[in-house]
Amino acid sequence: MRRRPPAMRTILCLLAIVGPSVGTTSLAWAGVADKPLPVKTWRKTANDICRQAKQLRSEIASEVFADLAQDEQPSAALLTDYVGQIEPVVQQQIDSIGALEEPTSLEKKVAKLLKTARKELDALVAEPSNFTEANPFSATELAAKKLKLQQCA
Repeated sequence: MRRRPPAMRTILCLLAIVGPSVGTTSLAWAGVADKPLPVKTWRKTANDICRQAKQLRSEIASEVFADLAQDEQPSAALLTDYVGQIEPVVQQQIDSIGALEEPTSLEKKVAKLLKTARKELDALVAEPSNFTEANPFSATELAAKKLKLQQCA
């Protein structure tokens, strides 16, 4: 598999995630998105964002960890490389969900989801080895489950 330079992969990842939110942004410019989205629409859009980000993270993992033997643990350098590549994907995922006009009934839960995701991402970037010890996004996944966002959990 041909490896793209990290900057190119980052740009492609961001374009893949930002694509669906272009429609939402266009609605905002037209004045339609001034109102919160219906719950069903918000959940579908947020799940789509998470599904795309999950796919990109999986592709990055396949590339970064391709040379590891089945039971081999990644080195600290490899984990740092992986976290550095998924950071913009996860950040865009957080930003895209945050840009959606959530229904009033979900505001507190969405705020908690975004705050928790930012905190866990910052902790992972600060210490990439946290990735091997436990799920670094466990609290975010719990918050996503409470919002019925299956693709985010």
